[in-house]
Amino acid sequence: MVRDSKSTSIPVTLEALGGGKGTESAGGEHGKGRWGLRLADLTPDVRNELQAQASVHGAIVEDVLPGSPADNAGLQRGDVIMEVNRQSVKSAADVAQMLSNVPNGQDALVLVWSQGGSTFRVLHPAQG
Repeated sequence: MVRDSKSTSIPVTLEALGGGKGTESAGGEHGKGRWGLRLADLTPDVRNELQAQASVHGAIVEDVLPGSPADNAGLQRGDVIMEVNRQSVKSAADVAQMLSNVPNGQDALVLVWSQGGSTFRVLHPAQG
């Protein structure tokens, strides 16, 4: 990751989707979530590693399944989901719950903090 023209290393442990301590958004069969991402709580240590200000809250993206709705929306490891459908979230469980409540076939709007800035992203559900 590059910040202010300086390279910063952020240690990340990769695990198979559905394994480990991360919360998968919206559950799913055989360890594959509907939206294709695995989340974890934004802890003080992770916040410091990301150099995120105290106003950043929510869940950190630990992994994104290639070709998934999350991947297609441009989500990446290290992004922080702060809102789902314009409702603030405080934890990975909040994000997972809110994404699981999105009706099948409908998009989800998420506010994402990434590398010092926040943007809205739309998760389009997988077809079929």
